[in-house]
Amino acid sequence: MYKEKNVGSKTSFKNLYSPLKIGSREVKNRIVSTAHAVGFDDGVLNEKHVRYHERKAKGGAGLIMTFGSASVYKESSASYGSVSLWNPENEPYLKDLAERVHAQGALIMSQATHMGRRGTSVVDGRPVHAPSAVPEGVHREIPHVMRTEEIPPIVRAFADSAVRLERCGWDGIEITSFGGHLIEQFWSPKINNRTDRYGGDFEGRMRFTVEVVKAVREAVSSNFIIGFRMAGDLHTKDLGLDETDMLEIAKKLDSLDCIDLFNISGGTGATYRAQAAVVPGDTFKRGVFNHLAKRMKEQLSVPIIAAGRNLDPHQAEDALVAEDCDLVGMTRAIIADPDMPNLAQKGELSKIRPCIACNEGCIGRVYSGMSMICTVNPAIADDSLDDFEPAKKKRQVVVVGGGPSGMEAARVAAIRGHNVVVLERTGSLGGKVSTASIAKERPHYGRHIEWLKKELERLNVEVHTNTKGTIDSILEFHPDAVVLAIGSTPILPQEVSEGDARFVTDIDLLNRKINVGSDSKVLIYDREGKYRGGSIANFAAKEGALKVELATPIWSVCEDLDEMQKAEMYRLLAKNNIKLSPNQYLSSQEGDRFFLQDIWSGDERTLEEKEIIVLVGYELGDNKLYEELSSNAPKMEVQLIGDAVSPRRLSDAVSEGVRVGNVL
Repeated sequence: MYKEKNVGSKTSFKNLYSPLKIGSREVKNRIVSTAHAVGFDDGVLNEKHVRYHERKAKGGAGLIMTFGSASVYKESSASYGSVSLWNPENEPYLKDLAERVHAQGALIMSQATHMGRRGTSVVDGRPVHAPSAVPEGVHREIPHVMRTEEIPPIVRAFADSAVRLERCGWDGIEITSFGGHLIEQFWSPKINNRTDRYGGDFEGRMRFTVEVVKAVREAVSSNFIIGFRMAGDLHTKDLGLDETDMLEIAKKLDSLDCIDLFNISGGTGATYRAQAAVVPGDTFKRGVFNHLAKRMKEQLSVPIIAAGRNLDPHQAEDALVAEDCDLVGMTRAIIADPDMPNLAQKGELSKIRPCIACNEGCIGRVYSGMSMICTVNPAIADDSLDDFEPAKKKRQVVVVGGGPSGMEAARVAAIRGHNVVVLERTGSLGGKVSTASIAKERPHYGRHIEWLKKELERLNVEVHTNTKGTIDSILEFHPDAVVLAIGSTPILPQEVSEGDARFVTDIDLLNRKINVGSDSKVLIYDREGKYRGGSIANFAAKEGALKVELATPIWSVCEDLDEMQKAEMYRLLAKNNIKLSPNQYLSSQEGDRFFLQDIWSGDERTLEEKEIIVLVGYELGDNKLYEELSSNAPKMEVQLIGDAVSPRRLSDAVSEGVRVGNVL
């Protein structure tokens, strides 16, 4: 298992920053931002989308791949967040983007695809298309079976998109099967049961792909790069294709002498569990697909990209030294910090904002039909926060609360030149994020907090731990402005009496204030429906509880998790033998007797007297100090941010901290 190195240590990264020939082009380094959807537009590009990719090039990445799942065919079913390569309205933006990326010394390629049964008819009513009428396990729509005469227009659409890209000054196109798209669907003997020339044996099932690749090669010049992205392991048996089959497919494509570059990952969209592997979160190991890329590299004749949880420059360099690949996909690391390539090359590794691999902003939102954000980098949503103007006047700023919101406010205020003091009532910085990091299924979750600690030290922010924020302790520093980031306060439901020892918070459990022994029965009652309830249930099981139950009044446990996170959460809950009890309402009768009542049937179950009941989602924003300051120092500039306003997601806390630090 890969062990993270000290990010402050220096190295030459001689492999990572060496140039490489791809076809007839040369890329300046081995760092790739692979293609992904962003949801900034509705098929037609806009200036924000252009700036997004330009920013990556400015930060030093050698190869910028754009437009995940970009559609080549007008008549295909829609997919939220994908760019329409077939639409001529995109040409001015395509030309502009190519020029701006090239001005930064990077190469630029676009992904291109037809999603087949992976799409949806919900948006525009167009049916999904597939080789056969076999619905996908995730979207579940019964596809229209493509007639033989319907296939050549799609082949031509791939070629036409490549011609458009080259005409607009692009360096290449990446044809993709990855994620369970139409090309992969033709490969599968369990999906493709056609009896015409596009089905049957290996050659028949490969025919559509071969026609696409050859048509693209014939349509563009020899200088234009053709890449191909595919899985080396589909992470499911449902398609009838194993690692050996995927290698044989890659070798067949390589033998065409049309492809200049292969991009290797894992997973597919055929099942919830396999879909989670497509963009692997923190429950997957680092470099999870590097061994697949290495196997391909040993068999294929062109450069190989390894994509999937390569999170920092040290790891990327190690992958190149081990000859796992020729280029390293570092997409989410670049989203978290677009300057990562340049900072690493200068040896300023401690300045790199780390990806915490939570997948909530960059993947989860897009899969839920929203535009992407980054949990730790609010400039992705609002690029006006990408840089900070020096303050016109240096001020004394006191930040109360050393959680992520307060730390971000302190960091940005210090960057702008203010003198900043942080008061934290506990013995360490980090707030609830540090506590949540105690649960080990997401080992990178606390990396942003550790980075913030180093940033505050680098910026000479004065930090006082074990110091409660009061009117006296704040005014002692004679502030010009005060930022209150004091978080939220746990509360008990109305049914629960104060002092009832059975009821505890998730924080109590994580901090081990409650002893969970081998005879303990633990009930997690989660009214929130996000990640936290499931994480606490898994933690209690790992602590050795005899029985753990996750109950919620919502339709399902962890209801609000997106599909990518929910699949892995459910896998862990099953692995840890957690009993799942949705649609259950916590109620009480006769004072100290508590029940779980089924919302629909009305059936009640009495909770045992010795059962530990962990409450998740019972908290209120803490604005008491804000009211006291407003009364006692009415002329003082006071900002209330983060969970102190109302308990929300980590991305909201980080964003508010940055925004407030930028206006002080």
